[in-house]
Amino acid sequence: MILQRKRLIWFLAAVTVTASAQVNADAPPFTADEIAIYRDFLLHYPEQLSNLIGMQNTTEAWEAIARFYQKVPPNLKISPYSGRQLPPEVMALTDEQAVTARIAAAGKLLAPEKRDPDRGPDGYAKTHLVLSEIAFDSTKNQAAFIFSASCRCKGGQGGTAVYELRNGQWKLKSRLIDWVG
Repeated sequence: MILQRKRLIWFLAAVTVTASAQVNADAPPFTADEIAIYRDFLLHYPEQLSNLIGMQNTTEAWEAIARFYQKVPPNLKISPYSGRQLPPEVMALTDEQAVTARIAAAGKLLAPEKRDPDRGPDGYAKTHLVLSEIAFDSTKNQAAFIFSASCRCKGGQGGTAVYELRNGQWKLKSRLIDWVG
Protein backbone atom coordinates (compact mmCIF):
# COMPACT_ATOMS: atom_id res chain seq x y z
CA MET A 1 0.00 0.00 0.00
CA ILE A 2 2.78 2.45 0.92
CA LEU A 3 4.69 1.55 -2.25
CA GLN A 4 1.57 2.22 -4.36
CA ARG A 5 1.14 5.64 -2.74
CA LYS A 6 4.78 6.53 -3.41
CA ARG A 7 4.40 5.48 -7.06
CA LEU A 8 1.23 7.55 -7.38
CA ILE A 9 2.93 10.60 -5.86
CA TRP A 10 5.90 10.24 -8.24
CA PHE A 11 3.55 9.76 -11.19
CA LEU A 12 1.53 12.86 -10.31
CA ALA A 13 4.72 14.87 -9.82
CA ALA A 14 6.02 13.75 -13.22
CA VAL A 15 2.71 14.60 -14.92
CA THR A 16 2.68 18.05 -13.28
CA VAL A 17 6.25 18.82 -14.36
CA THR A 18 5.62 17.52 -17.88
CA ALA A 19 2.40 19.51 -18.27
CA SER A 20 4.06 22.65 -16.95
CA ALA A 21 7.04 22.24 -19.27
CA GLN A 22 4.74 21.74 -22.25
CA VAL A 23 2.77 24.93 -21.54
CA ASN A 24 6.02 26.88 -21.38
CA ALA A 25 7.44 25.20 -24.48
CA ASP A 26 4.33 26.10 -26.49
CA ALA A 27 4.27 29.70 -25.27
CA PRO A 28 5.27 32.28 -27.86
CA PRO A 29 8.13 34.71 -27.24
CA PHE A 30 7.24 38.07 -25.80
CA THR A 31 6.09 40.63 -28.34
CA ALA A 32 7.67 44.06 -28.66
CA ASP A 33 4.47 45.50 -27.14
CA GLU A 34 4.68 43.25 -24.08
CA ILE A 35 8.35 44.10 -23.54
CA ALA A 36 7.63 47.84 -23.93
CA ILE A 37 4.81 47.68 -21.36
CA TYR A 38 6.80 45.75 -18.76
CA ARG A 39 9.86 48.00 -19.25
CA ASP A 40 7.80 51.18 -18.91
CA PHE A 41 6.24 49.91 -15.70
CA LEU A 42 9.60 48.99 -14.17
CA LEU A 43 11.28 52.22 -15.33
CA HIS A 44 8.51 54.25 -13.71
CA TYR A 45 7.79 51.94 -10.78
CA PRO A 46 5.84 54.13 -8.37
CA GLU A 47 6.72 52.42 -5.11
CA GLN A 48 9.99 51.72 -3.32
CA LEU A 49 12.56 50.83 -5.94
CA SER A 50 14.03 48.07 -3.79
CA ASN A 51 10.86 46.08 -4.62
CA LEU A 52 12.40 45.47 -8.03
CA ILE A 53 15.41 43.60 -6.65
CA GLY A 54 14.79 39.90 -6.89
CA MET A 55 11.62 40.22 -8.96
CA GLN A 56 10.25 36.86 -10.07
CA ASN A 57 11.76 36.17 -13.49
CA THR A 58 8.68 34.41 -14.86
CA THR A 59 5.14 35.63 -15.37
CA GLU A 60 2.13 34.41 -13.45
CA ALA A 61 -1.19 33.48 -14.99
CA TRP A 62 -3.73 36.29 -14.70
CA GLU A 63 -6.16 33.98 -12.93
CA ALA A 64 -3.55 32.88 -10.39
CA ILE A 65 -3.34 36.34 -8.85
CA ALA A 66 -6.51 38.03 -10.14
CA ARG A 67 -8.63 36.52 -7.38
CA PHE A 68 -7.15 39.10 -5.00
CA TYR A 69 -8.16 42.07 -7.15
CA GLN A 70 -11.54 43.65 -7.72
CA LYS A 71 -10.80 46.24 -10.40
CA VAL A 72 -10.28 44.33 -13.64
CA PRO A 73 -10.67 46.35 -16.84
CA PRO A 74 -13.44 45.06 -19.13
CA ASN A 75 -13.00 43.62 -22.62
CA LEU A 76 -9.60 42.05 -22.03
CA LYS A 77 -8.45 38.86 -23.68
CA ILE A 78 -6.60 37.01 -20.96
CA SER A 79 -3.40 35.27 -22.05
CA PRO A 80 -3.52 31.48 -21.69
CA TYR A 81 0.19 31.40 -20.80
CA SER A 82 2.09 31.60 -17.55
CA GLY A 83 5.56 30.91 -16.36
CA ARG A 84 7.15 32.55 -19.37
CA GLN A 85 10.72 33.63 -18.72
CA LEU A 86 10.82 37.42 -18.80
CA PRO A 87 13.29 38.68 -21.42
CA PRO A 88 16.74 40.00 -20.46
CA GLU A 89 15.85 43.59 -21.36
CA VAL A 90 13.08 43.47 -18.74
CA MET A 91 15.05 41.60 -16.08
CA ALA A 92 18.04 43.96 -16.45
CA LEU A 93 15.87 46.63 -14.79
CA THR A 94 15.62 44.48 -11.65
CA ASP A 95 19.33 43.75 -11.25
CA GLU A 96 20.50 44.74 -7.76
CA GLN A 97 23.28 47.01 -9.05
CA ALA A 98 20.96 48.75 -11.52
CA VAL A 99 18.27 49.29 -8.88
CA THR A 100 20.82 50.49 -6.31
CA ALA A 101 22.12 53.01 -8.85
CA ARG A 102 18.56 54.30 -9.39
CA ILE A 103 18.02 54.57 -5.63
CA ALA A 104 21.30 56.49 -5.31
CA ALA A 105 20.34 58.81 -8.20
CA ALA A 106 17.08 59.56 -6.39
CA GLY A 107 19.05 60.44 -3.24
CA LYS A 108 17.47 57.65 -1.18
CA LEU A 109 20.42 55.28 -0.78
CA LEU A 110 21.24 54.39 2.82
CA ALA A 111 24.86 54.19 3.87
CA PRO A 112 25.99 50.55 4.12
CA GLU A 113 26.49 50.80 7.90
CA LYS A 114 22.86 51.93 8.32
CA ARG A 115 21.34 49.09 6.28
CA ASP A 116 19.42 46.26 7.86
CA PRO A 117 20.22 42.94 6.12
CA ASP A 118 16.47 42.24 5.78
CA ARG A 119 15.88 45.51 3.96
CA GLY A 120 16.78 46.92 0.60
CA PRO A 121 19.37 49.64 -0.07
CA ASP A 122 16.66 52.27 0.45
CA GLY A 123 15.67 50.93 3.89
CA TYR A 124 12.38 49.36 2.84
CA ALA A 125 11.50 45.75 3.59
CA LYS A 126 12.59 43.32 0.88
CA THR A 127 9.64 42.20 -1.19
CA HIS A 128 8.87 39.73 -3.91
CA LEU A 129 7.50 41.48 -7.01
CA VAL A 130 5.44 39.37 -9.39
CA LEU A 131 3.95 40.40 -12.75
CA SER A 132 1.10 38.63 -14.48
CA GLU A 133 0.82 37.99 -18.16
CA ILE A 134 -0.49 40.99 -20.08
CA ALA A 135 -4.10 40.99 -21.23
CA PHE A 136 -4.96 43.03 -24.34
CA ASP A 137 -8.30 44.27 -25.61
CA SER A 138 -9.49 43.13 -29.04
CA THR A 139 -8.05 46.22 -30.78
CA LYS A 140 -4.63 45.83 -29.09
CA ASN A 141 -4.89 49.51 -28.05
CA GLN A 142 -5.37 48.79 -24.35
CA ALA A 143 -3.54 46.37 -22.11
CA ALA A 144 -3.39 45.51 -18.45
CA PHE A 145 -1.50 43.29 -16.06
CA ILE A 146 -1.50 42.62 -12.36
CA PHE A 147 1.47 43.35 -10.12
CA SER A 148 1.99 42.13 -6.61
CA ALA A 149 4.76 43.07 -4.18
CA SER A 150 4.68 41.14 -0.94
CA CYS A 151 7.23 40.81 1.82
CA ARG A 152 7.99 38.14 4.36
CA CYS A 153 5.98 40.06 6.94
CA LYS A 154 2.83 39.20 4.94
CA GLY A 155 2.36 42.80 3.92
CA GLY A 156 2.75 44.51 0.61
CA GLN A 157 0.62 45.88 -2.13
CA GLY A 158 -0.67 45.06 -5.53
CA GLY A 159 -3.01 46.14 -8.22
CA THR A 160 -3.66 46.44 -11.90
CA ALA A 161 -1.65 48.56 -14.32
CA VAL A 162 -3.68 49.67 -17.35
CA TYR A 163 -1.84 50.84 -20.46
CA GLU A 164 -3.04 52.60 -23.58
CA LEU A 165 -1.35 52.82 -26.98
CA ARG A 166 -0.97 56.53 -27.88
CA ASN A 167 0.92 57.70 -30.94
CA GLY A 168 2.70 54.36 -31.19
CA GLN A 169 3.84 54.40 -27.54
CA TRP A 170 2.46 52.45 -24.59
CA LYS A 171 1.55 54.88 -21.79
CA LEU A 172 0.30 54.10 -18.32
CA LYS A 173 -3.37 55.08 -18.28
CA SER A 174 -4.09 54.15 -14.68
CA ARG A 175 -2.67 52.16 -11.84
CA LEU A 176 -5.34 50.69 -9.66
CA ILE A 177 -4.15 49.79 -6.19
CA ASP A 178 -6.38 47.00 -5.01
CA TRP A 179 -4.71 46.15 -1.75
CA VAL A 180 -2.16 47.52 0.63
CA GLY A 181 -1.20 45.44 3.62
